[in-house]
Parts: sequence; structure tokens; C-alpha cells
Amino acid sequence: MTRIRMPQFLLVLLAVLMLSSPVVAMQDNTQNYDDITEEVSALRGLEILEPVVVTPMNREQLGAELEASLEEDYPPDERYADERELIAFGLMDPDVDLGQLIVELYTEQVAGYYDPESSEMVVVQDGPLGDSFTASEHVTYAHEVVHALQDQHFDLDAGVLERENLSDDQSLAITALIEGDATLSELQYLLERPDLLNAFLSEIGDTDFDSATLDNAPPLIVETLLFPYDAGYLFVEVIYDDGGWEAVDAAFADPPQSTEQILHPEKYLVREEPDEVDVADFAPLLGDNWVIFDMNTFGEYQIRVILEQSSIPDDQAVEAAAGWGGDTYVVAGTDTEDAIHWVSTWDTDADAFQ
Repeated sequence: MTRIRMPQFLLVLLAVLMLSSPVVAMQDNTQNYDDITEEVSALRGLEILEPVVVTPMNREQLGAELEASLEEDYPPDERYADERELIAFGLMDPDVDLGQLIVELYTEQVAGYYDPESSEMVVVQDGPLGDSFTASEHVTYAHEVVHALQDQHFDLDAGVLERENLSDDQSLAITALIEGDATLSELQYLLERPDLLNAFLSEIGDTDFDSATLDNAPPLIVETLLFPYDAGYLFVEVIYDDGGWEAVDAAFADPPQSTEQILHPEKYLVREEPDEVDVADFAPLLGDNWVIFDMNTFGEYQIRVILEQSSIPDDQAVEAAAGWGGDTYVVAGTDTEDAIHWVSTWDTDADAFQ
């Protein structure tokens, strides 16, 4: 679980929250990671079951670690299949090296991460490494502590939260729950600490963030990277307003099943599930040289992003994608050709026509 540097989103959101919510003055004498862990645990209502150990790392070290783990975390056959899929749909230029793009994008944008498999927490420090930290690093650690507490109580890589074998849409929805919870906790933590909030706002306002890779990455990759934080926050806020942290905890036992439920929390609250869409095996019709690269689901959010990349105005893309009921696509190819079989269902005939 990572924390992405999102100054624009956070600045806008904090401005809105500061106008609509009373800021509770609390003396901020936090000097170490253990204190922050205890503060976040109390705010989030999740007991610390195991010590949380943090490893400070600079951005160069982060890049080297991501590069070293690429082959294991994102094997070449998976990267190749994803590249062929994105190219077949016209969502990425053929000359893009997807693996290298992911490494460069995360090296540029990640402010910290928690790895459920190893229980390792990393906070990226742009200055000298050590126990002292800036306001941004303080906030990043608070965000990542939430992930450690989630993992200790809900097990982020197992059971209903295990995402390895799910569709992209369902996996993105569960990630939005996880990151939305951490983002809501992070913002509440900030609003309770005016001194830290002011220092944080000043710091990110004065920082010239490097975003060259983000700015030039394929829009679908960028938007799905950011979706769990902004849309996830708005989703979890609705759940929290409906029943407090107890309701958020309950969502980890019964997580959202689609990005549609994230974008429309009322559909999650009434458990409006996506349609199951079966796609017939069309590989035998293609010939012996054809290989199936992927069978997956885009879901409402990714369809919205795809439509926004076309000539359709953004508001029409949002409206059109909102009628999504379910979808499944299959991508196949040879060395020189690609084929797509994509079947979708829609809430009404009018939605399908649109």
C-alpha cells in the first residue's frame, strides 16, 4: 500500500474541509514514529497488535529497490500481456516499456509504502535519512500506519481482500477502500493538529514536485493510480458518515465489488452487484498461432477514462459510463496482429445506446 504525492488533490480537499469542519486544537509535540503510531491508532480505533517498524529511504534507494523487485513483482510475461492489451485498445503507444514506466512512475510519485507481505514500512525522505522528519514525511507515516493497522486487523493480502486473482475493476475497488480509509484518517489526523497542518500546507505549497513521468504517462495508467485515493476517500467518507469507523471496519469484511460501487456509494450500501458477463471462447476461431493474453473487466471507471480520451466531452463520458452494468473482454494476438472480444451490459437500453 503506497502513499502517492498528490498536493493538488490534498490542497483542494483540505481547503474544503477547513471551511466546513471545526479544527480541533491539539498540542503537537510528536517527536518520533512511535508517538505517531499511537496517535493514529487512537484516532482510527484500531489497536496496535504488533510493533510498526519504519525504514527511511531516499528516492534513489526507492528506485533501486523497485528496479530490483520488478522481475518478481511484475514478471515479463505479465508485462508483455498488459502491453499487448493496452496497445490493442489504443491506450498506450507501442514503443512504451511498461515495466520501466511503472518503475519510473513510482520512483517519482511514491512518498511511502507499506508491504503487507513483509510488514515493511518505508517513508521516502528527500533530505538526510534519520529519525527526524519533515511535516510531509510525518503525514506520510501517519497514512502508512493506517495500512499497518488495517493489515494487523483485516489481513490485506488474504480472504475477501486478496486481489491477485480478481479482475482489474474489482481489485481497483478494494484498493480504493484501503486507500480511502487511510486518506480519510490522514486528513482527520491533520485537521486535529493545526500546527502540523499549517507546516504541511506551507511545505507542499513551496515544493516544486517532479511530475514529468506522471504528466507523460498513458492517461489510463495515471488515472487508475490516483483513483484509489481521491474516489476512495469520497467513498469511505460516505461509509464513515453512515456509521463511523465501525461501518468502515465492516466494509473490510464485505468490500466493494466494483468501481461502480466506489463512484456511487449508495449502490454499495444496497449491495447492487455488477453483472457477471460470460464471453465465449473465440480462440479456436482465430487459428493455431493466436494466443489469449488476458480476460478481464474494465468497469465503470476505466470505461469513463477511455471515453474521456476520445472526442466525447468529459461530462458526457461520465454520464455514459454511469450506465455500466458489467463487462468482460478478451485480448488475443499473434506476433503481428491483435483481436478483441468485448461484451458489456448496461442498466437500460438508453444507457447501452449512449
